[in-house]
Amino acid sequence: MREQIYQFKGRGQGTGHQDDPYRLIRCTEGTVMVITVTCHGIEFIKGYCRKAMIDRWGVHCEDPFLRASDAGLTHSWAQPVKRGRFIFSPIKLEIVSEQEWMRHSC
Repeated sequence: MREQIYQFKGRGQGTGHQDDPYRLIRCTEGTVMVITVTCHGIEFIKGYCRKAMIDRWGVHCEDPFLRASDAGLTHSWAQPVKRGRFIFSPIKLEIVSEQEWMRHSC
């Protein structure tokens, strides 16, 4: 079975001692990656993407998006981020099933 969680330990540390110099992760149809950061043991969602490249120095998330909602929290949609996102701090990428709101953008 395909690995579902990818850790990036921080700039200069990469994903571990046995890893390739870089790793390209692409989601299959119906899945997305959740980008999370941990602060004092609590995980916070930083965004979502469908393709990312990890090397020793950072993570590049291609076509990232955020969750946006109306004022009443009755409707959500994917809000694209204008450019790819480079992340240098420790994060976790986890492949999860795509939800309905992720298929719609404003």
